[in-house]
Amino acid sequence: MSLLNKYPCVGITAPSYLSFSTASFTILSAAVATGGNLLIVLAVILDPNKNLRSPSNYFVASLGFADLLVGFLACPMSAVYPITEGLKQTNQQYKFLMHVIYFITCTSSLLSLTALALDRYVAITYPLVYRTKLSPLRAFLVSIVLWIASVLVSQIYLIVGDNKFRFVFANTAIVITFAVLIFTSVKIFKYLRCQIHTWNNWPNNTKETLVMKQAMQRERKTTKTLLFALGLFLACYLPSYVCIFIINFCSSCDCLLINWAMNIQWVLVLANSSVNPFVYGWKLRNFRKAFKSILTCHARGGSQISTSGKFPLTSRFITNCSSNDYVLRNTNIA
Repeated sequence: MSLLNKYPCVGITAPSYLSFSTASFTILSAAVATGGNLLIVLAVILDPNKNLRSPSNYFVASLGFADLLVGFLACPMSAVYPITEGLKQTNQQYKFLMHVIYFITCTSSLLSLTALALDRYVAITYPLVYRTKLSPLRAFLVSIVLWIASVLVSQIYLIVGDNKFRFVFANTAIVITFAVLIFTSVKIFKYLRCQIHTWNNWPNNTKETLVMKQAMQRERKTTKTLLFALGLFLACYLPSYVCIFIINFCSSCDCLLINWAMNIQWVLVLANSSVNPFVYGWKLRNFRKAFKSILTCHARGGSQISTSGKFPLTSRFITNCSSNDYVLRNTNIA
């Protein structure tokens, strides 16, 4: 029996030990998410080493900003409510505001993650289109649109309430993000495998081959980053997705299990915003250098060439793969 229209545990709060445990984990997520994502946003805004102003990094910054708000707003509010719940002093108006901020920021985080995955896919598989069509300004405008969409989608909560919107959130934002991450990871993997097959037929002593192999290593790192992101996304959101279905469809479950499912689902979604900085920031060398400059209050002068912004695998060469032949064309792009 569906519980979408009737929540069976109205007025029954979680046990104090569960509430205080949830608050503790949420405070930890707040500290990590705020600090890590603040560094990412500052790195792109300040750009101390003059090598982060690329469309791709604007999407990284957009994701970092969304996760920063999760850590700075959603996590602290989510930590306070379980404490008041454990003390049996809940406030429904506060709970309503907490849910609105939670859904807006988490939806924006998921949409930003989706946009970043699509950005990597287009940059690697359609480099000429990417370089000519996507400018930093357009990347910024796309990020603004994603935030507007997040706010608008979250307004459904005002109409249907917490229980139904949790189900809507699971079957829209979470499913779409998961599908995009799977799609882009598979496509990029196939593309790079095609490239490797082509390069194996090239002589090893030419300058072009050396450039291609260096590019291959960089793009392999990109693919590994996407796969790592997919794994962490699944680790956080797959159990959360299962919990949402338990909350909405387990009519025979007692309220203790329902409260456990609600708290686990809540904590895991917030935790994802804590791990994103390590995937998209700390694993990218240009960001690590920027973090070091910011933390040491020392920005090196001069301009450096950005390896993440120029996509060397395809900035000079395009490989068209088919089932029987591979065609290499020199595009002579500077």
